[in-house]
Amino acid sequence: MTRHSSLHLALFAGIVLAGAQSGSAQSGMVGPLKTQWENTRNLVVGIAEIIPEDKYDFRPTPEVRSFREQLQHLIAENYMFMGFVAGDPPQDASRFNNLKTRAEILQGLKESYEYGAKVLAGLNEQKAMETITFRNNQTARWVPVLSNIVDNMDHYGNLVVYVRLNGLVPPRTAARQQQQRQR
Repeated sequence: MTRHSSLHLALFAGIVLAGAQSGSAQSGMVGPLKTQWENTRNLVVGIAEIIPEDKYDFRPTPEVRSFREQLQHLIAENYMFMGFVAGDPPQDASRFNNLKTRAEILQGLKESYEYGAKVLAGLNEQKAMETITFRNNQTARWVPVLSNIVDNMDHYGNLVVYVRLNGLVPPRTAARQQQQRQR
């Protein structure tokens, strides 16, 4: 088993276990993938919503993407990964570079997650196990979903650092701090 396959298998097991522990009524693999997709959407959109427009060109160092570029990249990646799952033709990712304003980018981001949710709504256990070509490899249809979630969480981690460097508090942290104050 390759290192890449091992990572996907371990992450998938974690998602299934997390879904089971959260009391998810959905069984099998598709239910936990859908749940994790929604959790990821909430984290990324939540953090994108607190970034003020005047910070969109911020980048911690000249070599890395700005807020704007990170979010444009996430939009393109959501369509690319979930397009593999759906069997849709590849989209022109450069079209997302035309999204410039905060409102355009937030709308594009939300629409990319809606597209993913729509793709997942059409996925059942049998279809999830079908073999597709993903990045020049034969793999199960569910693999790009998991790859997309992992990719999103990598970028979410970047965005948390960007937010902190700008004196903002990520919404997830703010919610936890609020809960602790109420105790």
